[in-house]
Amino acid sequence: MHKEFEQVIINNQGRIHYIASRYCHDGEFDDMYQEILLQLWRSFESFQGNASRETWVYKVALNTACSFVKKTIKHEELKQVISKVMTNLIEPAQNNCQAEILNNFMNQLSDTDANILMMYLDGLSSEESADVIGISANAVRSRVKRIKNEFERQFVGE
Repeated sequence: MHKEFEQVIINNQGRIHYIASRYCHDGEFDDMYQEILLQLWRSFESFQGNASRETWVYKVALNTACSFVKKTIKHEELKQVISKVMTNLIEPAQNNCQAEILNNFMNQLSDTDANILMMYLDGLSSEESADVIGISANAVRSRVKRIKNEFERQFVGE
């Protein structure tokens, strides 16, 4: 089981890293990342295969991250920190590489929209993303379309 778990973590380390970094407060990345790994380990044996491993990883990681945030800071403090970080991170897209442009764009999105975009870019279906987020597949498709249009408006132009 250890090898199989290690392989799941290796295959999904980018997703886990992104979710932990997206939800952590200053200096809490390592703690959140470890908490996500711990929760994945604890629930690994109970994974029943009703969804793909990637969907399961997203669901556990997002739920863990949300619980972690609720335990460590109040909701209003989180809004203030996110606002401050976004203000400092968002800079003109000129002369940025594609990854920086995408990262800056994702920092402008709500957590739900950023997670939907991340799953879309990772190739998860609307149904799989809907299962993780807890909304309908149609709502996921609608949000993806709106996100694409906004990206196009900001970075592609007329």
